[in-house]
Amino acid sequence: MTTLKYTVNFKRTLLATLIGLSVSQYCFALEELSDDTLSDSTGEGIALLPENFSMRFNGVDEAGVGAAGGGSIRLIPVGPLSATAEAKGFQKAEVFVNGISLGQSKKNNGVGRDKADWGVGFGALGAGASDFARPIDSWGTTLNPWILKTVTDVVPSFSGIAKDVSYLTLEAPLMNQVIPTTGAESSAYNLKMGFYADAFMRDKNQPESITNKMQGLSNRIRLAAVWDGFSVNGSSLKVFRSLDGVGVGNTGGKYDVYKLIPQKDASGKVIAFVNDTANKVGTFNYGLSKSYNQTFGVAGVARLNSGKTDSTDARGSVSLGTVTRNIYQLDFSRNADNSVKRDTAGNIIYTQGVDRTSNPNTSDGVLQTYRPPDGSQATTTYNGLPSGGSFPSGGQCASAKKQNNAGAGCTVQEGVTARRFVATSTNTWTMPAAKSVLRISTQELLGTDAVGTPAFGGGVPNFNANSYPDKNAEGIFLYNPNINLVLGGLAQPLVLSTDGSNFSFELTRIPKNAAVYSKIYQKYSDISADMALNDGNTYLGNTCNINKCGGTLTIGGVNYQDSKATHSSITIGSTVYDATKNLTTAYTGKEAFGVSIGELNTVSGLSSSLIQDYTQVWMKNRQFNSSCNWLGTCTYSYGAWDSNWTAVSPQTGTTAKPDPYETTQRQNMNGQILGIQTTMPTNIQSTLNGMTPVGSAPKNNFGSAVVDGLLIQHFKFTTTGL
Repeated sequence: MTTLKYTVNFKRTLLATLIGLSVSQYCFALEELSDDTLSDSTGEGIALLPENFSMRFNGVDEAGVGAAGGGSIRLIPVGPLSATAEAKGFQKAEVFVNGISLGQSKKNNGVGRDKADWGVGFGALGAGASDFARPIDSWGTTLNPWILKTVTDVVPSFSGIAKDVSYLTLEAPLMNQVIPTTGAESSAYNLKMGFYADAFMRDKNQPESITNKMQGLSNRIRLAAVWDGFSVNGSSLKVFRSLDGVGVGNTGGKYDVYKLIPQKDASGKVIAFVNDTANKVGTFNYGLSKSYNQTFGVAGVARLNSGKTDSTDARGSVSLGTVTRNIYQLDFSRNADNSVKRDTAGNIIYTQGVDRTSNPNTSDGVLQTYRPPDGSQATTTYNGLPSGGSFPSGGQCASAKKQNNAGAGCTVQEGVTARRFVATSTNTWTMPAAKSVLRISTQELLGTDAVGTPAFGGGVPNFNANSYPDKNAEGIFLYNPNINLVLGGLAQPLVLSTDGSNFSFELTRIPKNAAVYSKIYQKYSDISADMALNDGNTYLGNTCNINKCGGTLTIGGVNYQDSKATHSSITIGSTVYDATKNLTTAYTGKEAFGVSIGELNTVSGLSSSLIQDYTQVWMKNRQFNSSCNWLGTCTYSYGAWDSNWTAVSPQTGTTAKPDPYETTQRQNMNGQILGIQTTMPTNIQSTLNGMTPVGSAPKNNFGSAVVDGLLIQHFKFTTTGL
C-alpha cells in the first residue's frame, strides 16, 4: 500500500474534493476480508480502510505561504427576494465555508487539550507548533473498516405488514465497547475537525466584478469552529425505497384551527367559547400521508462522541479553605404601617442584623405576634405594631371582669425571633484535563483581512486564543460532548416530497399500529404499571448513548456496539450513568462542567456560603385573679406580666398534624405572623459546626447538560414561495 503524504488540494468545488478523497493514493486502502469475517453480513459491499489520512481545503496558491486552509465552498443566493422581505430591508446573503480540515489531534487519545489545540490557525498539516492536525493512523481496522454495502432486512410497512427492504448503507467502523487509547486504531477516536465561515450581505444592484470580486459584498460576519478529540465510529447512513401501506385506514385527514371567541352570560362570566371563523390560524394534517408510499427514504445514526463522561476525570475539583461559622439575628422588615413585609410568594422579608454567635437563642429582636386586646386597641398602636382591632364583642381584656369569657387569650403574649446560621469559605475550583473541546468563536488574534475572505485573495485568519485579564479566551466552549442522534429508521424514514413547486423533508409519522410502534417505542423500567403500558406488546426501542447503542457484536474476539437504536442521547460535560436502566443524567455538583462562555480555567479565591434560617417562638404569661366574699361579691385582677420571654419547646408532629404550630393565639390581631412553627434546633452548636459550604464554580461555568432518550416522533421542513 502506498503512503504518499499530500493532502486534498482541489481548488474550486465540493465535487472536486469528494473526487479527490476517492482518488488520493494513500487514503483508501481496500482490504481483503475473509469469508468468516463477512459471515454475518448480507448483500454485496466494499470495505474501506483509510490510513495516514487527513484532509484540508487549500487556497489557490498550492506552494505559497498562507494558502493552507484558504480553500472555500461558496454558497451563492439564487432567485429574487420577496417584496415583503425587501420592504423590511433584507438583503441576500453570500456565505463562504473556508478551510474545512479533518485529521488526528496533535494530542494523544485521553490527553488534555489546551489553547494550542482548539485555538490554532488553519495552517499546514505536519509536526509544527502551529499545525492544525496530523494524519489519522488508521480509521478502523481490517476486521472493522468503513463499509459500503447493500443489505436486505424485514421491516413492517406503514400498515404493519412485514416486508423485505433492501437498502444501500455506508457504515463507519463500529464503536469499540472498550475504546482503545493506544495503537493505530486509537487515532480514530481522537479526531480533530475545524472550519471557519465568512457571511456577507449581497447588494442586488451591484453585479460581481471580475477585477473587484468584493464589489457588492458588505457587513461581513466571521465564525470559526474547532472540535478537538472526538470520533464518528458507529455512525451509519441508509438509502432505500420506503415501503407502502399508507391508505389502509391510516391516512387521517385535515383540521382547521381558529381563534376562540369567549361567550359570556349577563353577569359577564365566560361560559363557553366558539370558533372565530373569520380568523383561521391554519390548516393542519394528521395521520399519515400517501406521499410516504414507495418514495426515496433515508435513515441514519450520527454518533459524534468524545468518550465516557461519568467518572471523576470528567469533573472539576473543589478545595475549601478555612470555614467561618456565625449566627446572626434577623430583623423583620416593616411596611409604612409597621406590618411585616412579604415577597410576592408571601414569604417574610428579613434583613441580617447583629452577630449572635456567642449567645444565639435569646429573645433579642423578638417580633410580637399577639397581645391581648383591650378597649383602646381598635384605633391605637403599641410596641410599634398595628393593633388590628379587638375581640368581636369589644374589649374583653380592658377589665378583669370582662375577661371571664375571653379565656387564656387575655393572659398570654406571643412573639417570634429569627436567626440565620451562616458558614462561609473561599475555595479553589480546579479544571481537569479537557480531553475533548468544541470551541465556537468569532475573535481573531491576528486579523490579516478586516473585511475580505481568502476566496478572493484575503489572508487566512488566525483564531489562536487571545489573553484577557481573566485569562479566559472568548467563544462558546462545549467540553466532552457526546452526540448520538438517531434520525428515523427503516420503519420511520426521512422522505423527500414536492407539491410541484416547493419541496419538503419529512421524518414520517409513526403509525398507530402495534406492529410498527412496538419496534420504535421503549418501555422504561421505572414507569409504574398501567393499562396503557401493559398491552401485551414487546417494545424493542432503546437509547443510543456513548455507553450503549443497541446490542453487541463480536468480531475477531472484540466486542463492538451495533448502533441499532431508536432514541437519541445528547450530553455535554459531566454525567451520571445508570447501566441497569441505560439512563444518562447530568451531574449537578459544583464539580460539573460542560458549557461555558469563555475558556474554563482553574480559579482560586472563590467565595461560597451555606445559609439556613430558623425561627423560635416565645411566650409571656400573667396571672388572672378572682375572689368572692360570702355575699357573692367578686373582685377580679391581673397579675404582672413575666419580666422575660420564655422559649416555647418544639411540638412533635402527628399523622393528622405533621407540622404543628407552636403559637397558640392565632387570631393574628396585629396583622403580623400567623401560626409560626418552632424550627430552632436544640443542638445549636453541633448544627452550626455541621454546616460546610459546597464551594463555588467559576462564573462562566454553566455546568453540564443532558437530553437522554429523545425520540423524534415527526418533523417536516417545507420551502415556501418557490
